[in-house]
Parts: sequence; structure tokens; C-alpha cells
Amino acid sequence: MTKRLARLQELQQDVFVGCMEAINETARRGGLREYSTYSRIWEYPWAWLQLQALQGRNLQVLDIGSEMSPFPWFLAARGFNVIVSDVTPKWWRVWKTATRRLGLAARLRLFDARHVDLPTASVDIYLSVSVIEHVPDKPGTIKEAARVLRPGGLLVMTFDVSEPEMGMTFPEWNGRALTMREFDHLFTGSRWFEPGIEHLRWNEEDIPGYLSWNRTTAPHHNYVTGGAVVRRNTRAWEEAASERRWRIIIGKICTARSVAVWGVRSATTAARRLVGRRIRSALRRALTWKS
Repeated sequence: MTKRLARLQELQQDVFVGCMEAINETARRGGLREYSTYSRIWEYPWAWLQLQALQGRNLQVLDIGSEMSPFPWFLAARGFNVIVSDVTPKWWRVWKTATRRLGLAARLRLFDARHVDLPTASVDIYLSVSVIEHVPDKPGTIKEAARVLRPGGLLVMTFDVSEPEMGMTFPEWNGRALTMREFDHLFTGSRWFEPGIEHLRWNEEDIPGYLSWNRTTAPHHNYVTGGAVVRRNTRAWEEAASERRWRIIIGKICTARSVAVWGVRSATTAARRLVGRRIRSALRRALTWKS
């Protein structure tokens, strides 16, 4: 069990730099997103340092909100059984390409973090890299992570932290970042996770340096980054058969809705581009005729 805030000095440490070089190599080979700045150059190495000792144990990892992240593929190349997931099919073709180029057999799934269409107690590691700040129902998301985790499994999270009293802000269009107190409250008195993380000390002395750096990476990056590892306790998940059936139905409806919305948006965007091309083509013909 651990929690901490990102520390600027870590970004220059050999272990972080070397790890990011290896992750970016995976990205280049797989057609995924490379990172040379932003919080990911802390988040990915930090998460790997928490998981490194577990490689080779055939553990099941659910990466929630994968998008174009190279990190789940980096894990898959090191012996983890990885489920790559997201709420829309926008990245499906990218994932298929990465699977082919990298020669890795990652499972590809569509669902949101609140309604994960996986059996109860089916994964060993629930990996969430900068996802919780984009999810409206944060307590429900943590509860769903507990459901899919096997007893003794690990919740490995990185997340944005915004402390208004310290002059930090988080853009509303991007969701809502947690404060340190709000993060602790998510696990206080939890029925599903081992107790005590709320009592661990935050390294607040590292905020000024990292915050100054993060502000240089984008105009809206007026916040810091945190990470935590929490262990699922041994309590069995309690769920009536009717609740299970209803949960599965809701999960499939939510996934179908997300796919439909994405399809409509994609079709609308494609139509706009087609109309734009035709208008430009007509204008060019008209100008050619006049000349």
C-alpha cells in the first residue's frame, strides 16, 4: 500500500528516463502514442515500478481507459495478461494494428469504468492511469474496481490532484480532479480494500517544483499528479442473482449507448468533411471557369 505525489526530480532519474525510452519504443513499433512531456512521463514509470516485481506470474491486468496508451502493451510484452479497454470503439483499429505489429495477444474490450462487463473477481490488477478525474461517479468507479478484482488483487492508480487552496485549477471541460482529502475519503471505511491508505502522509513538500514544471507543459495544467496502490481485501463480493443480472444488463446498455454515440459523431464528422470537400471543389471549378 502506498500513495504519493509526483516529484520533479524523479523525471530526471535514470530509472524513469530508461523506462520511458522502453515504453516509447513500444509506442513506435505499435503505432501508439509517444510521450516526451506531460504527466505520463512520471505516471508510466511510477506505475511500472509498482508492478515490476510481479512480472512472470501470469497475472491478469485490466487497463481501464486505454485509448492510445502504449503502457498496457508494454506490460503485455513483459508477461502480463492484459485487457485493453475503453468506453468507445474509436481506438479499436489502433489496437488491432498494435496487436499485429507487436505480436501480442492482448484482449480488447469496450466498457466504461462504472460498468465493467467482466465477471466478479476476474482480474489481479486494475490499472487506472489518469482516468478517475474524467469519471463523474468516482465512488462507484472505485466500487466497480473492487468488484472485478480478485481478493488480494491490486488497484494501481495515477490521477490528477487539484488543490484550490494552493492556487490550483482544473478545467471543467476535462472533468474534475480530486483533492488529496477527497482521494483519501474514497477509501475511508471501505468494505473492499485494506484499511490505512487514508492515514499515509502525502509528500506535499514536492508540490511546488512539480507544479511549476507541469504548468509549462500546457496552459491548463495548473495541478499536480498523484499515484496510489491499494490492495483488495479478502472479503467476498456480495451480490444477489437479480442484482447481478441487472448489473450485466446496465453494463451492456451503457456500452451500446457509447458505441452508438461514437458512431453518430463519426458519421457527422465524416459528412461535414465530405460537404466541405465538395464546397471547396465547387469553388475551385467556379474560379477556374471565371478565369
